[in-house]
Amino acid sequence: MKKLLPSGLVVGGCLVGLVAWLGSMPAAVADPCTVNCRSGQIQFTPGDRIIVQVVNTGSRPLSLEQPPLLGPRLLYTGNTFETRLNWAGQPKPSFFFWSQERLPVRARLNRPRPDTLRVELYNAPSEPSDRSITIEPDGRVMVK
Repeated sequence: MKKLLPSGLVVGGCLVGLVAWLGSMPAAVADPCTVNCRSGQIQFTPGDRIIVQVVNTGSRPLSLEQPPLLGPRLLYTGNTFETRLNWAGQPKPSFFFWSQERLPVRARLNRPRPDTLRVELYNAPSEPSDRSITIEPDGRVMVK
């Protein structure tokens, strides 16, 4: 006659083995994103001075605005707008951008140096369109 183990004992043993196996693995450390980053992958230390570069890599002129410091200005293909941000004066800095022809635009985030955010704006094949870059109070860079 066969004897069966209680199912709780089998499940409990599996869980103990899984916990022991996971505990023996080294902790994964995420590298900070520096090239072709998505929204939320780049984070700066709040309060640090940073340089923001906005580059139009698309084939048509774009409008760029950083309220309340910079009113709408035209950014032609290949042109770069660069500014230094001081978080004390502007706790949640944002940059808004749009196509003059009302066509979709996308933003690609890069961090070429620890104190620099590079935003490359380019033509999007279809909607949805990115509209802004915001540096949140905790330092995360969000594309919206």
